Amino acid sequence: MRSLRCFRLLLAGLRERSNAWRAFLAKLKGQSFTPEHSYLYVKTYEDWQKAFDILNGEPAVAVDLEANSLHYYPESICLLQFGCPGYNFIVDPAALGDGELLRAFFKNEKVEKIFHSCDYDMRSLSRDYQAEVKNLFDTAVAAQFLGSSHMGLGAVVNEYIGVDIVKDKKLQQMNWGERPLPDAALRYAVNDVAYLIRLAKKQKQLLKKAGRLSWAEEESARMAKVRFKEPLPEAMAFSIIKGWHALTPKELGLFREIFALRERIALRRHRPPFKVLGSQTMLYLAKHPDADLSRVTGIGPAFLRHNGQEMRALLRRAGSIPPLVVVDFKKEQPIWRRAAKDRMSRLKEWRAKKAEELHLEPALIWPSSSLERLSLRPDKRQAEFTEPQEDVRAWQQKEFAAELAALPLWNTGKRNQ
Repeated sequence: MRSLRCFRLLLAGLRERSNAWRAFLAKLKGQSFTPEHSYLYVKTYEDWQKAFDILNGEPAVAVDLEANSLHYYPESICLLQFGCPGYNFIVDPAALGDGELLRAFFKNEKVEKIFHSCDYDMRSLSRDYQAEVKNLFDTAVAAQFLGSSHMGLGAVVNEYIGVDIVKDKKLQQMNWGERPLPDAALRYAVNDVAYLIRLAKKQKQLLKKAGRLSWAEEESARMAKVRFKEPLPEAMAFSIIKGWHALTPKELGLFREIFALRERIALRRHRPPFKVLGSQTMLYLAKHPDADLSRVTGIGPAFLRHNGQEMRALLRRAGSIPPLVVVDFKKEQPIWRRAAKDRMSRLKEWRAKKAEELHLEPALIWPSSSLERLSLRPDKRQAEFTEPQEDVRAWQQKEFAAELAALPLWNTGKRNQ
């Protein structure tokens, strides 16, 4: 009923506008789908301007996006979905122009933006549009604070509002950069926003009843600050690969060159790097430059046909590539005396007991990094309990600091630390 009422109010408010407006909304009204799945595919800037005016006047809008990270390099946003009660917009990035209206929408604090598991979305929006999202609510975060064991959208929607979202596994691997997109893909995309407003409303009721709404709101606000991180400089870009520490300096010098070659091939072919060469294959080549490429696991006929000559030329130069010595500037490891170890053990016991009592994951109760600081420097505990910290949340300090401070753990004598 609320969806129908909102739609009627929307139509009434726009009745006196231009024929173009009426035609635009007629597209929405004329959809043959259920209210949750009616959508308008926005392909032009003119239609995006009209959609923006509607979205920017809503109290809450569900948001999701689709990118092409599995199929193209460098990746980019290929589709944006916006959900309102009774109708949805699927927006082609080509319709966004310079992104000014998109940034304005996300910055409008009067509109609540509802995401599900927004970390990747925040990184993508900041990378492609320099967007800053205000007034965000994350339904995956809410599910965590309600004690859910499964965080996937389908599982959470089913748990809280009893709706089954059917996910086609083929469409989960969809190349969203394709044009035209099939109707099945667009319906799939709409599913990601169709139920988020109903879901968030139900979750907020439960969170408020449990006294945890402010917890989810604070964590959602922190998630909104996630930003895209620029890649490491070329000289150290290889260090994102797990296992490079085990290479000798000579092998590491070659490994860096292999990694750089993979990057050039990926950019040239617009192919995700992991689809060019896998990490284990690169590590193997760094250790075995004389290997027969046709027999190396992870190197197929297509790679040999397109890039074999380039790779063989690099491996032949292995003997002349200078060794690479990486100075590891890790923080000095703290000294864990017996008293500190005992404190850490008892703090973890307290956290586990509290988590069980509240039906939450222990990491939500208090961060491990802070427990380590409390264990090693109990004389500095007041700052952990009362002052702003990068890892300790304000709601955690409010809820648990007094209980932590009252634990019989804080003998700060130097000999016992």
